[in-house]
Amino acid sequence: MPNDVQPIAPGKLDEFRLRDELRAQRTQIPDTPALNPIVNLAFKLSRQLEGGEISFAELQALATRLMDRAGVQRALHLRERVGFVDRATTYKEFAEFVEGAAAAADFDTFKARWERARTGIVLTAHPTFGLSDALSKRIVEIAVADDVDPNMRIGVPHKPDDNIDLAYEHGRAQNAIQNLRNAYVELLDSFFSAAVHRFGAKAFELRPKLATFACWVGYDLDGRTDIDWRKSFILRLKEKRASLNDIRERFIGLKNEIPADGEAQRLSRQVTGKLDLTIAAVDEQIEALDRVMKAKAPLAEAANVISRQDGYNITTVEPIVSLLRALLEALPEGKGKRDVAVLSGLMEATGLGTAHIHVRINAVQLNNAFRAFVHEPWTRDLTESQALARIVSMIESARKETVNFESLDLETATAIRQFALIAQIKKHVDRETPVRFLIAETESPATVLIAIFFATLFGVDDITDVSPLFETPLGLETGARIVERLLEEKAYVNYVRRRNRLSLQTGFSDAGRFVGQIAATLAIERLHHGVAEAIDNSELKGVETLIFSTHGESMGRGAHPGSMHTRLHYLFSDEARRRFARHGIPIKHETSFQGGDGYLFFANRRLTTRALATVIMDGEVPAEAEDPFYEDMDLKLDFIGRLRAYQEHLFAHPGYRAVLSAFGANILFKTGSRPVKRQMDSTGAVDRSAVSRMRAIPNNAILQQFGYVANVVAGLGAAVGSERERFIELARNSQRLRPLLEMIARGKQLSSLNAMGANAIVFDPGFWAWRGSWGREAGLDPAFRALATLLLDDDRNGEINSLVHHLRLDAVELHAMLEEIGIEGGKIPDDTRLELDLLQAVRLALIMRVFILAAQMPRFATREISHRQLFELGLMLEVPAVVEEMRKAFPRRMDSASDGTQFLEKATYRPHGIDDYGRIETEILAPMEEAYELIREIGTGISHHFGAFG
Repeated sequence: MPNDVQPIAPGKLDEFRLRDELRAQRTQIPDTPALNPIVNLAFKLSRQLEGGEISFAELQALATRLMDRAGVQRALHLRERVGFVDRATTYKEFAEFVEGAAAAADFDTFKARWERARTGIVLTAHPTFGLSDALSKRIVEIAVADDVDPNMRIGVPHKPDDNIDLAYEHGRAQNAIQNLRNAYVELLDSFFSAAVHRFGAKAFELRPKLATFACWVGYDLDGRTDIDWRKSFILRLKEKRASLNDIRERFIGLKNEIPADGEAQRLSRQVTGKLDLTIAAVDEQIEALDRVMKAKAPLAEAANVISRQDGYNITTVEPIVSLLRALLEALPEGKGKRDVAVLSGLMEATGLGTAHIHVRINAVQLNNAFRAFVHEPWTRDLTESQALARIVSMIESARKETVNFESLDLETATAIRQFALIAQIKKHVDRETPVRFLIAETESPATVLIAIFFATLFGVDDITDVSPLFETPLGLETGARIVERLLEEKAYVNYVRRRNRLSLQTGFSDAGRFVGQIAATLAIERLHHGVAEAIDNSELKGVETLIFSTHGESMGRGAHPGSMHTRLHYLFSDEARRRFARHGIPIKHETSFQGGDGYLFFANRRLTTRALATVIMDGEVPAEAEDPFYEDMDLKLDFIGRLRAYQEHLFAHPGYRAVLSAFGANILFKTGSRPVKRQMDSTGAVDRSAVSRMRAIPNNAILQQFGYVANVVAGLGAAVGSERERFIELARNSQRLRPLLEMIARGKQLSSLNAMGANAIVFDPGFWAWRGSWGREAGLDPAFRALATLLLDDDRNGEINSLVHHLRLDAVELHAMLEEIGIEGGKIPDDTRLELDLLQAVRLALIMRVFILAAQMPRFATREISHRQLFELGLMLEVPAVVEEMRKAFPRRMDSASDGTQFLEKATYRPHGIDDYGRIETEILAPMEEAYELIREIGTGISHHFGAFG
């Protein structure tokens, strides 16, 4: 039970004194093992809040100051991760990098190096827009400031924007892409400056591809059905229009560098004329489809406008790029010539769009669509060799089908419709820019071959890169063998040769949810090694292998918290890069930046340029080096196996399930457009058991909120087993193992088992019975008794604390090993971690308030829901649902507007419910809503400490 602490002065909540109080209490834990400082402080705050000694406004102000400080620290960490110093430093380092490459090579070698992009950035958008646009801009503004006060006020609520829909997410993505385009132009200018310095005017013969950037926002249908083809197609048209307009504006901006007459001026007018006509054609297409989407015109009308062959719409950059290249030759040496080369390079790199696009579906969607398409018994088991042979035969004999917008609209199978969509994009928008076709949860070579069949059937196999995503435990285990099996099929080899690219994707995020993040990372690295070996044994050595590392922005979803360089090499290790290089396999590595958290890297032009420069420079193959991690294979494999087993056992622990289901996603703001709604039967018991269906984002977000990122931190001791001395020696000398351990250590620095245990205390009936037994809060005794009674059969507190004890044993081993290796693991919390604990305590006091208010709700009965059910929902923080039902049951009557006429008939009776219902609103429902809003906002403050949502 909570121990007494020094009282907090009424109306004076000093965060620094409270932080010191938490630190002082921690020193008592060795002599008081049951002491939980977070529970103690939360209880004290709760009692003073309910007793009127401190006000809600004072508690809110304390929370805001703590969240502001966390936001400032997040901004400073962002700057550190990007490596931003100032603009001059960025340009100097990048120029030196290019100059070094130019000095070490002849022209042809330099040309070969730079005319194939070796790295790429992909903007993805799962529901992780936990920061409003205004808050994102404020954090980035602080990140690039020269002088930052850690106590400064941010001045923006710590919450997401309201009404986050697809258009919102697409707009945020396009803002980031515009900054990437700006950064690309700046770096391309620096590239040409260095190249001209080395090779003279010959440098303008180069067609450099520094890197690529792509986006799947608006095209990702994995797990959602709310994006129809019209939305995707009109977004693609709008991106085309935006890119053309961007090129036009940049070209107008450099016209002062072009001679006022002569051949250059004539070509200049042709460029603007061609752009104007093309933009007008796209505008007409957008307007026509928009009318259809608003039900103001039939589809055929828009289709006829889009498919019209009038010579104004273009589906290749060639007409404009050829004019720019001709203008380049006509210009004298100088800035104008370089500017035109840069503009041409931007257009060639991005095509007729602001960026490349990725479409994404799930393997199940694709397999089911194929079964319906073929409708034969052999499709029931697509893993059989007979099925593979039949699919290959279908690829080889596929008759090209043509589609129009009617057939696209009539198609009901999502997977097939995506190929038809690509076909229409190819015909009417852009016929040459690659489209990535991502297949989530791939576990069979048949799935990949099915995608190639449909790409061939619809005539888009020449621009579509079919990319299996390996992320499930089975996919990670068999991914390399799937690639090896595909390489045995001539149809696949021929397809890859036509594309001159073999594409695959690895999923750190969901993999981390299945087997733990560190085990997943090592499994993915083994997959990389296996793929390199499989390709080396095939006929495709000289073909580019494209590896897309997709992950979230948190540690639990695969993002290393260190520098950008460390992050990139954590995902795609030096050893994996070397193995591809040793086999003579050209590699392109792409990495994801997800949602509102990932877009922070590209929310400011200065940060974006630094980040993009780092990604571009990451394209070099690391120098040969020996790492003992790859020599002691027995130790390595045993380590991976035991770590995975520990994590799988952990995920099955009743306490782990209880953590995820205790409040579920109710403790979080809605942070994305993907529909997420808890399903319940209002006539039965509240269901808290379906956590296995929970996605990786809420899974990790809830672990953060409960204070312990177990899928990163836990299991190292068990994984090392009896090989502790060998492992510690290895850890001290392995360049590969170091960043993995640093990630675990960073997760442990931020994690608190006290926080996890504290968040369970509200489910302990003994806590509420104890609180009511002393009579110090007499007015609340009935509420405490009601809570204690309701929770007598509730198992959440016991299960979560069982998990806490399980994890504590592991943490003891972890701290001991980190100390021996020489890595700081946060055994003694610093001020920042104590402020995180303080935020937890403040929020816990507010959760206690919601529980106490829920216990004071008057009894009622309806056919839809019972009082007990509503009480239980309140204890799951289903506050909006509770408040809605209560307002239905007890509608507050507001005095109607009167014209001043008096009632002459007198009455001595006045309905009591009028005043009672008013008290329910002002004393229970409004305070419950107020507390719940701050509970979720504090959740954003907690995510600041972790640097990401979920």
